[in-house]
Amino acid sequence: MEFSSVYRASNGSIPSPDGALIASLVASRLVIRVASTLQVQRVIPLDARFASNITFLKWSPLPLSNITSPNCSGFTLKRRSGIDNSEEEGRATPRILLGDEETIQVYDVKDEKWNATINQGNNNGSIKNVEFGRNEDEVLLFSEFQLKVTVWSLITMKYTEIANPKFYTRGFGYRPCTSHFAILTRASTRDIVSIHQNTTYRISSTFTLPTLDAQGLRWSPCGRWLAIWDSAVAGYKVLVYTADGHLYRTHEKPCEGLGVKTVEWSPSGDFLTVGSYDGKLCFLSNYTFSPVISMNHTKTVRLPGVTVWSESAAAQDRYYTQVQQPTMLPIIPFNPSDLQPKIGISSMAFSNPDGTLIATKNDNMPNTVWIWSLKLLRPYAVLVHLNPIKSMSWHPSIAEMLMIQCSSESNGETLSKQSSVVYLWSSAWSKPRAVQVPMDKVTGSIWAKWVWTNTPSHSHIPTIGPMNPQPVQSSLDQRGRSPEKDEDKRPMLLFGDREGFLVGRVTDDPIPEGLGPNSENLAKDDQLCHAWSPIEWSHYSATSDFPKKSMPVSSKMQDHYTDSIRSKNLISHNNSSRSSSLNSKEVDDTFEFLARKSSVSIQT
Repeated sequence: MEFSSVYRASNGSIPSPDGALIASLVASRLVIRVASTLQVQRVIPLDARFASNITFLKWSPLPLSNITSPNCSGFTLKRRSGIDNSEEEGRATPRILLGDEETIQVYDVKDEKWNATINQGNNNGSIKNVEFGRNEDEVLLFSEFQLKVTVWSLITMKYTEIANPKFYTRGFGYRPCTSHFAILTRASTRDIVSIHQNTTYRISSTFTLPTLDAQGLRWSPCGRWLAIWDSAVAGYKVLVYTADGHLYRTHEKPCEGLGVKTVEWSPSGDFLTVGSYDGKLCFLSNYTFSPVISMNHTKTVRLPGVTVWSESAAAQDRYYTQVQQPTMLPIIPFNPSDLQPKIGISSMAFSNPDGTLIATKNDNMPNTVWIWSLKLLRPYAVLVHLNPIKSMSWHPSIAEMLMIQCSSESNGETLSKQSSVVYLWSSAWSKPRAVQVPMDKVTGSIWAKWVWTNTPSHSHIPTIGPMNPQPVQSSLDQRGRSPEKDEDKRPMLLFGDREGFLVGRVTDDPIPEGLGPNSENLAKDDQLCHAWSPIEWSHYSATSDFPKKSMPVSSKMQDHYTDSIRSKNLISHNNSSRSSSLNSKEVDDTFEFLARKSSVSIQT
């Protein structure tokens, strides 16, 4: 990876959604730089007292004309006519928002004469969260104690208030294509969802939920469905409503203990994914909202074609080593007396933009990241780290490139070394990478964010399969390059801490000699050359009468990337148990799928 110089930033930095600009706070100034060259485009002076208390720094969302709507279930989505076409007419400009607990300031990047200031006032409580609305002309202010959310128009400077929002960081969202605003509220011990019109925010529909304590809502990418899930103490319960507020399906099942923990839509809208406290992922089809696939996070990995990587440490270096199967993953014992038990799927992230891969974290395996393939119908890779996982994020425009950040131990110098490591995984690479961020003095923990970049034209990354990436030789400090060149389109990351930031570009590495797609030394079960047949996902059917199938244990696998240094390894594997299990006829329950027996016609 190639890094730039370190630039000062007193209170954080953030890239724009389109990846063109980087905004950073330097003392009492807002500095906006061009991401490709890091040259200063604009400097905005700020009040010193306001700058020292800034807690919110956010860019306006991308215009709708720059967002490709997914094709959901055969329905091609189009922007409805007759509602605020400023985005399509090209008048939308990037804006940036800064705020503290009392005041919000908005600046236009291109128009230096335009700015807006919003004062919360003493009678409305402090500001707990602030977001841009459906475009750069609207701002949402959430008051403390969930008193209200105020929608400000930056054109008319008028506002609309919505009382009793249940949450101020989740439980609300805009419907794709029409921008209707849905929000979860709670009054008189009842959960209520209200849907508001896109420009006036008048109530279009409202309905009471049959829930004990609803935890959030999600619009489907196609805008047809609104998913709402109940509290885990109420059992396993997910509600699916139509866009106008009619209950379409209720997915629930008996469970021992706690129920639903996380809910996400796939980017294409084909699946509604439910993560539960029992460590399983359940995929619901967007036709019947019945289970199609079930993924189980087991403590033993015994599957063909699945690569298990373990982070190791030697002196100041971090690197991955491949581990043979069967493999025992490190787990945390369950303690029933814990008020917040460390179990269940707490995080899931679909790859962008196709959603063929999904990364998950199970809380009783806090150091492990599972990467699943929806085309191969199995886990694709398992990554085990020395420290607990803090966050996982896919590149916003380049498929199958994942960034992982881990929390750090609190013991002085070790903290600085551990917090400056960021982990990258790509299906195009021979092995994952542990990137040491070259910052001399780390103040607090290192944060990392993807910067949106176009897919390089010199390299094609297939969904899953063999590949031979070409190395890129260029320097980040060259300023005279054309933005259309391929070297400018390499994946880009923004790293920083409390006092500065830098930019890094990811370079491809060639597959080691003798391990290419045409190499005879490559094992038949290895993921780089194994021929897998994709499953047709166009049709779904009822699953109650279908038998479950499991994948058999594979033959002996080769470890091609064994490192000579293995100083600290969290993975433990037993050779004797491995040989005995391979000779038996055991099956693994890590991945279960339901076979399609016949098509079903649905009448509503």
